[in-house]
Amino acid sequence: MRTFLDHARTRSSLSAFGDSMTAGASVSENARWANLLAAEAGLVLRNKGISGTVMQGSVDASGAPRPGNGVGRYRSDLLGADRSDLVAILYGCNDARYTAAPKTLNRAGLERDYVSVVAGLLSAGFDPDDICIGSPAYVTDEGFGIGGAEFSGQSRAEYDRHVESVRAIAKRFGTYYAPVHEATAAQGKDLILPDGIHPNDKGHAVIAAAFASAQMI
Repeated sequence: MRTFLDHARTRSSLSAFGDSMTAGASVSENARWANLLAAEAGLVLRNKGISGTVMQGSVDASGAPRPGNGVGRYRSDLLGADRSDLVAILYGCNDARYTAAPKTLNRAGLERDYVSVVAGLLSAGFDPDDICIGSPAYVTDEGFGIGGAEFSGQSRAEYDRHVESVRAIAKRFGTYYAPVHEATAAQGKDLILPDGIHPNDKGHAVIAAAFASAQMI
């Protein structure tokens, strides 16, 4: 079956859209999953990852949307003058880990705004096979206590429900689906930095491989 890498090799540029795992917190630029994927496919890379962001534009405990949220910036970042041929999205980890405003910033908000972003990309001329959606990467149980009170106390079960929501969105729109969570959970702590959240060099390589081998579901 045709993979996202197969398709990517017929294009010239890629935008990677996400949070710190895409921005590449604590690893070198050449080790980041987006750089690895772009290099393997021979693509020009535009990294649109911003650390600390969520996909949804829901209000958090402060009463305002979180700065740099994906739904609020995708048009300028993905449909502007530096628009790429392909988009790879890795969002949902921070949405899932945030616990301080459960009535507003929650899984329903992630689903709503993720759907809005993908629908917007399709309306702007992207084909479903030009988009690859990755499930939120695995974080350790200790990682659920990192990042201050707002990002502490999530359950494994609820995090996994966020993962399934992202997978369902890929299936709904017929995009490529990168099983990032499945691949990283299989190796657990071996792929994660001491903070319990961010992937190390090996983890980024596993994420890149998940995007490269992604298929439509």
